[in-house]
Amino acid sequence: MKPLATIALLFCSVAANAQDSKVEARILSAYHGLDQLPERAGALALICGRPVGGHDGMPVVFSAQLDIDTVSPDAFAVETSSGDTLTPLCATLRPAREPLERRTVLLIGPFGSADSPPLGVEVVGRLRDVHGNALAGLRTDAVTALSAGPSLVFAERFAPGAPGLDEECPEATAQAVLLTWEGGVTGPRGADLAEAQRTAISVVLENGGRVHPLILGDVDRDNHVIACVGEASPAVSVNVTAGFFHDPGDDANPDTRVDVISKF
Repeated sequence: MKPLATIALLFCSVAANAQDSKVEARILSAYHGLDQLPERAGALALICGRPVGGHDGMPVVFSAQLDIDTVSPDAFAVETSSGDTLTPLCATLRPAREPLERRTVLLIGPFGSADSPPLGVEVVGRLRDVHGNALAGLRTDAVTALSAGPSLVFAERFAPGAPGLDEECPEATAQAVLLTWEGGVTGPRGADLAEAQRTAISVVLENGGRVHPLILGDVDRDNHVIACVGEASPAVSVNVTAGFFHDPGDDANPDTRVDVISKF
């Protein structure tokens, strides 16, 4: 017979999952991050199963995690400045496919240019979230311009030992905040994330404190970065100073802020 504390914990977990499944999903961002992918975009060609050089990359971030098996190009329609509605050549969750990620679909196709940008993205096919909810009909008409840098769009707070964190944080960590950007981020000119990026992040705590992360984890150049926080007071928001996080086109982030959703 399970102890009452264990039963209570299981009940809370089930209740939280049930609550998550009832939250209405939405598109958080569509980011015209790259124009004219290199002709030798080898990794992306392998992901997509076809040549993608010369086309645009557009990460689309959802508020809910997605069912991997329902992600396909014909689930999406992109409206262009010319008035056309295009089906992407490729749609993939890669590279952001780790267990706590899986909310960013990279669309690739001839979506436009800086002078003739894409105008909107809509879900038109059988895309579903991990709870089985149909997402057809979701749309955004706010596409971040090609010249803009990446902003934060989502943040979740986890216990440092939560499944999926894979020991990304040191032992002194009291909480881990998974940050989701509009698109993949690095340092300037593709450099690895380092001390300058760590200290550009300020985590606001429930007790009124403001701290920098101990370290940044999961720095694998996709649009997710883990802020490992040493203080136990729950993180309530995250602020990032402009100019430190760069997208694949080397555009730097503006001042950006996001509230934190707690998962423990």
